[in-house]
Amino acid sequence: MPVTVVRGGVPESRHEVHVAVADASGRLLAWHGDPDRPTTMRSSAKPLQADPLVQSGAMDALGIDEETLAVCCASHAGLDIHVAAVERGLGAAGLTADALRNKAGSLEERLRHNCSGNHLAFLALSAHRGWDIDDYRAPGHPSQLAALATVAAAAGMAEEDIPLCTDGCGVVCFTLPLSAIASIYARLGQLVPRQAAAMRSHPVMVAGPGDIDTELPRTLEGAVSKGGSEGLGCVSLPEGLGMAVRVEDGAARAVEPAVMEVLVQLLGWREEPAALSRFRRPPFRNSPGDVVGFLEAEIPLTRA
Repeated sequence: MPVTVVRGGVPESRHEVHVAVADASGRLLAWHGDPDRPTTMRSSAKPLQADPLVQSGAMDALGIDEETLAVCCASHAGLDIHVAAVERGLGAAGLTADALRNKAGSLEERLRHNCSGNHLAFLALSAHRGWDIDDYRAPGHPSQLAALATVAAAAGMAEEDIPLCTDGCGVVCFTLPLSAIASIYARLGQLVPRQAAAMRSHPVMVAGPGDIDTELPRTLEGAVSKGGSEGLGCVSLPEGLGMAVRVEDGAARAVEPAVMEVLVQLLGWREEPAALSRFRRPPFRNSPGDVVGFLEAEIPLTRA
């Protein structure tokens, strides 16, 4: 079974996994389960959602720096460095944290929420273009329509053929076949070169220390890693490969070992780099803090 939770030597539960691996031409190279499973991109869409900010010229016109661009693509840990970058971006656009509509709560909570950088990108674009600020999350808002157009073009699909829903932070969320998401990540450096470069150069801004989306690019030169809620993990590899892993039951705990198991097979590692070993067989603890088990993945890939 793909990802097994082992407690005290007992296989306690299992998570089914779907995998798609594609190249830059969109060709499916390897898979497990259903490689075309309809999958909500969730936060893995953030590098694409930030592209209208870049392509419109708003980023350069406002003087937004590359570190802040990385946080626009992030599901960050809410550290002070992330808050500072979001505040810099808001200030460059003539806005404050009061404009953020990424969660209910105080201004501090909104700034430290993991999607504050994503919302900054929509807000900065809207301020530059003179669009309404208060309603920037609405599906019909120009900033959300611009993001949809970017995702559709990247997927090679008509906008009307992409099922939409609402993400956890309130913006528009896109549904694509898992294989299309893998193909997007294979071409991430071509589709959104500034975002990919910013994420590679500032990986700590994409998540935080100890998170696979930060540690994988730190270890594997040229890679970009970006997860999404409901058990999605995406990796862009310097070899021109993209992979997308979707845990069927949405369990976040199964993503890291699944991603690592696929990487080991794709890259021919006899064993994973030491810096990534924590993700291959992650331990889990009980309430007192004792390590009582681990997760392990076994995902046989079918190759084209």
